[in-house]
Amino acid sequence: MSLSRRLGCIGVDVGTHTVKLAQAERTPGGVRLHCAAVVQRPAAWAGGDQLAWDRPLTSAPEIQAALGWGGFSGRDAVCVLPMNVCQLRGLNVPPGTDAERRAMITEELLEEWSERGREMGFDFWELESGGANKSQEQFTVEVLSATRGWITQLTHDCQRAGLECWALDGVPLAMARAVGLVGGLSGGRHALAVDWGFSNTTLCMVGDHRPLYARRIHSCGFGQVLEAIRQVLGVTLDESQHLVDTVGLAGNDDPHNPDVETRTTITDAAAGTLETLTREIHRTLQFVEGQRHHLQPVSVWLLGGGASMRNLASYLAQLLPLPVKAWSVAADEERMPFAAGRRSAMFAGAVALSAQKWRAA
Repeated sequence: MSLSRRLGCIGVDVGTHTVKLAQAERTPGGVRLHCAAVVQRPAAWAGGDQLAWDRPLTSAPEIQAALGWGGFSGRDAVCVLPMNVCQLRGLNVPPGTDAERRAMITEELLEEWSERGREMGFDFWELESGGANKSQEQFTVEVLSATRGWITQLTHDCQRAGLECWALDGVPLAMARAVGLVGGLSGGRHALAVDWGFSNTTLCMVGDHRPLYARRIHSCGFGQVLEAIRQVLGVTLDESQHLVDTVGLAGNDDPHNPDVETRTTITDAAAGTLETLTREIHRTLQFVEGQRHHLQPVSVWLLGGGASMRNLASYLAQLLPLPVKAWSVAADEERMPFAAGRRSAMFAGAVALSAQKWRAA
């Protein structure tokens, strides 16, 4: 297989705190990271939903800096915006052609859009309804939308960096494909994917490489953990990130991690946010059990920057009724130590974006 056919396009995962780029490679042993880079913003974007309606901000310097690390091949890119720049909602849309359903969705959303004075773009995907509790109000599709301003800004940012953004993806769609690349969810099995980002936490039931139900959580971003550690230990946010990567959480037998005192301090600082995260995962599982029983998951997969926290999977496994796994793909540890092992989880979305090239081939 030629190198150009083995490599995916360049996945550009735009976050509020960092911009992550990844290029995946197909090998006989499965997908691996060919190249990756993460660049932190000089100042994090606001984590609230108002960002969706504010004047779009640029990510061009971060994309250019990431490409400057070298190793990326080609110019084609697939990109994703942070969830608080988008709107995610479920709608009950009757069967029809794609054009008819798009017209119905536009009419449903037009009143809010006109009140905001913004031109919007959207896409939607089908939700499975078989086996659901018919006594409950059911959504048939989920819709992800963003202002044209944000879409145009990201396209221009890529052009300034020498890339061609030929598709703008959605976080739930990327999550589903990311788990599908490594999760082996064959035979109609499902999983709950948890994308734990700096400002945004997204929970998504996934199966067959597609999202089946998604919700965004507002109150437990991974950045809250880093900030709590920063305050307790009197360190910088970068040092907080280093501590969660190398020391991590208490509560299990980790003979290679003897710093019990620091682990306990980190665990105490993170406890409030972890409690909220665990509660929201339980709520999602209960909703699926009650209203979408046919989508019950067999596992929980952790994605995003927070998934790189040492011992996180084993910590949550003690609190949840399902096996918990941290997403990972193979990477060259000498060339990309920042993306090796569980640290590759922060690139899960970008890898899924990169893999879109193979779907389009």
